[in-house]
Amino acid sequence: MQDNHYLVPQNTAGVATDITHSMPAETTEDAEDLFVDAKDRLLDVNNWAKYGNLSRVHFRLADHHGHPVSRHMRRTDHIVIHIDGSDNAADVDWFTIDALEYDDYPDQNAETFAIRLSPTQQSGSVASTAGTDTSTIVVERQGISLIATYHGRNNITDESDVWHGLDVKEWQQLMNGLLEYF
Repeated sequence: MQDNHYLVPQNTAGVATDITHSMPAETTEDAEDLFVDAKDRLLDVNNWAKYGNLSRVHFRLADHHGHPVSRHMRRTDHIVIHIDGSDNAADVDWFTIDALEYDDYPDQNAETFAIRLSPTQQSGSVASTAGTDTSTIVVERQGISLIATYHGRNNITDESDVWHGLDVKEWQQLMNGLLEYF
């Protein structure tokens, strides 16, 4: 396995953030079951706030036309992030789901599921930073180890702790919840 998933762009400019949470399972079979649960939680955008115990953050899945939907995500859908206390439409972040990838590595007793997001305007047109700003979330099983990682790549040059609407602590809570929500 590689250090970074192939959907995570190399950081050549700006700021990168990598937030990881890992936990062991008791057996390979338990780890396989927990991996499926984590993958299902990752696909279930409308419940991310619950999984991450994020009271001020709201996530909504929208189809490629921007209409709210109640289902698992698909490529070209949008993830809408809104922070409580902000009534300004500019404070709502829209992302297009560019990629959904499952990979199995049987020789290494490992598997991964990853999504890559790019900032988008509400209308669905790609924001001007597309290609340089991305968020990639990877859930992974390596033997009995489970890992959830957020990779933020932002072309801005300040050291802000805010990554696309959420701060580092909130992304950490979501990574924890993808693996450990019961």
